[in-house]
Amino acid sequence: MSEVQMLAAALPPVAAAETSFADVLILAAPRDASLTRRLLSDAGVESESCESEASLMQALSLETGAVLVAEEMLTRSLRRHLVAGIRAQPAWSDLPIIIVASASAAHLPLSAVAELGNVAMLQRPMAPDALQSAVSAALRARRRQWEVRDLLRQQREQAERKDQFLAMLAHELRNPLTPIRYAAHLLQVNELPPERQSTLARVVDRQVGHMGRIIDQLLDVSRLTRGLVQLAREPVNLCELARETLTAHAVAAQAAGIVLDCRCDCDAWVEGDGTRLRQVIDNLVDNAIKFSAAGDRVTVSLSCEEGCVALTVDDEGDGIEPHLQDQLFDAFVQADRSLERSRGGLGLGLALVRGLVSLHGGKVSMVSAGPDQGSTFTVTLPALREGPTGASTDPDSPPVADSRSRDVLLAEDNVDAADSLRMILEGHGHRVQVVHNGPAAVEVLRTRRPDVLICDIGLPGLSGYDVARSAQGPHRPALMVALTGYGSTEDRQRAADAGFDGHLAKPIAVPELLAWLSSAARATEPS
Repeated sequence: MSEVQMLAAALPPVAAAETSFADVLILAAPRDASLTRRLLSDAGVESESCESEASLMQALSLETGAVLVAEEMLTRSLRRHLVAGIRAQPAWSDLPIIIVASASAAHLPLSAVAELGNVAMLQRPMAPDALQSAVSAALRARRRQWEVRDLLRQQREQAERKDQFLAMLAHELRNPLTPIRYAAHLLQVNELPPERQSTLARVVDRQVGHMGRIIDQLLDVSRLTRGLVQLAREPVNLCELARETLTAHAVAAQAAGIVLDCRCDCDAWVEGDGTRLRQVIDNLVDNAIKFSAAGDRVTVSLSCEEGCVALTVDDEGDGIEPHLQDQLFDAFVQADRSLERSRGGLGLGLALVRGLVSLHGGKVSMVSAGPDQGSTFTVTLPALREGPTGASTDPDSPPVADSRSRDVLLAEDNVDAADSLRMILEGHGHRVQVVHNGPAAVEVLRTRRPDVLICDIGLPGLSGYDVARSAQGPHRPALMVALTGYGSTEDRQRAADAGFDGHLAKPIAVPELLAWLSSAARATEPS
């Protein structure tokens, strides 16, 4: 090991400064140092004069912009210590060093100080402009290094948060997968009583629904981040929407011993996407219930003033620690970081809330006095001056069901999913033909006309959109339903543009699919 390497190993790491430091450290004779500081001050540069080699090394930090040393002060000892100090700094740091040498200093060529790295040489006599220009160039280069440092720090923090998120995601997905696997094992047991089978079926259905909500939340946040979410704007009665959302949470709140209080009595109309606004309220109410204990109260209230509608969700629960409050609406931030993660969640709900509220031209804010002091979330949206004249209907709601048998073509490349759905449909009296790729689906549609086409979008060979486009004219089934893992508003529109009558996102609810199948009744009735 060389002498410089031993010095570098002995020196403590240079830490980032918590207080402001001078831009330039100067080591020169007192008169020269004073004159240099005055010239740099005229150029708006903060500098500090060091009395000795020891004071220079003590003042050196990652916040130092540059070091200016007079040639006569650059002793062999100082060179060794500077080299060691520079090598001890992080990889992003390339500290600029400016050496002011005499015109006759032939004994100090650049090669003699090359080990210092980022070195610039100035010779006396020196014009003020030359000094100021050299220092400005050095500081510009140093600021770029700090930008790299900050970027690396941000990337490291983001990577840590994503690692934590992936661990949370694995935890949240394993939870519902565990009872599903247990149920699958029990369903293989011979002579399982019917009531046990029904119980297991409900367990699987409930846990699959939970997994579907997790996946939907992930996709929604991803689309928001990429600016792909488009709103289907219409007049929305926020009061009615809040009441409906609270009703949906009533059973869960009652089971947890939490009191839901609705104070939404005013006519509060906004222009927005009812489905997305329901997501906002649902996430806030679910969050309030999740972090409340038995006996606590969750209050949802509405107020209208100065052209705005304010929806407030107030709880008496855990509250939020001060250090988390500023970043609570960022993706992957979760208040519950305990090992057992009894509160669950991915830390995406509030990021989704902020993104959706922002798309509606509104704002969301949070107030909490701290742990065990409860929390208050307030969503403010522009008010709609006048409500709608007539009621609107949901275009995606399935039609009323009947029990007639249908001739169904099922195009699905996942063999297990296709076989399972075929058995379900056949169990309800429908006749089902299964194909596993796009070209096969088109060939069947050319040779016969089924009543219903249920078609996956991501088919090999030919997409589901292309299959639907090819099924126009006399070969078009009475009903075409897209069955897909893509469930955004934009995906629904693409399916409609391709000719599909309905769009169901996986994992589908079987009753909803059966209701869609029944809508082919009138088209298949004999005339």
